[in-house]
Amino acid sequence: MVNYSHESLENKVILITGGSRGFGWFIAEKLLSFGAKVAITASSGSKELEESKSKADKIAGADKCIPIIADVRNWEDCELTINQVIDKFGKIDVLINNAGKGSKEYRIDYLGGGTTKFWDIPIESWNAIINTNLTGSFQMTKAVVPQMIKQKHGKIFSISTSLKTMIGTGLSPYGASKAGLELTHITWSRELKEHNVDVNILLPGGASDTDFIPESMVPGEVGKRQDKILPGDIIVPPAIWLCTNETNGVTGRRIIAKYWDQRLPPKESFEKCLQPIHENPEIM
Repeated sequence: MVNYSHESLENKVILITGGSRGFGWFIAEKLLSFGAKVAITASSGSKELEESKSKADKIAGADKCIPIIADVRNWEDCELTINQVIDKFGKIDVLINNAGKGSKEYRIDYLGGGTTKFWDIPIESWNAIINTNLTGSFQMTKAVVPQMIKQKHGKIFSISTSLKTMIGTGLSPYGASKAGLELTHITWSRELKEHNVDVNILLPGGASDTDFIPESMVPGEVGKRQDKILPGDIIVPPAIWLCTNETNGVTGRRIIAKYWDQRLPPKESFEKCLQPIHENPEIM
């Protein structure tokens, strides 16, 4: 297995929303082990956030990770989060929009064949998913951009999902939130290019073994269901590589983690993950 660490990660400051578990924590712990400084958020003062901070301290020492209680749906929380990270570390090099809500908000068995039709989805569930996945990512990005423009550099990437999931029966709020997220990122990448801020989308490439997918949908213990779905940490190598200086200037791209090849040098593996880009798509 090829090492995908990089010297440019040393003391790089990375903010990960929803960083206390799932994809967020998998990315955070690897970044900490490579010398980065990491801020992780959770929407409430959960035991998970405390446990993640304790694990982070064991990995990298007490001064390398800060836990922040912040709800990305709340604009004031987003502003306070950015200020807190800057006060602690002096800068923000990378924002990873990972906080999200899924279809379990309305108890859908989207991997087992049973579905909840869109007209049966509670308004509260629709709003919770859209406001977290789409509006929440917009708000945290809006909050961090002035700092990145001031620094004259930065990287922003958000966790998305497959096109198949976006149009899946019973998945309309989740699919709509991620489709909207991806389209906004194309616009943001163009608007921020002159400021040396890269904006990309990263997705696993299929259902992954995290607690985002409850056992009721895919039987078995979370973290040990990899014969049925993708490994929970599949997103880590390209996520780490996106944070390095090696990907400076890569912007407006869609990166599919499952195509990372651990046998290849990281630069080659990353290239395999890049979905082809269409500069001038026809608009019908």
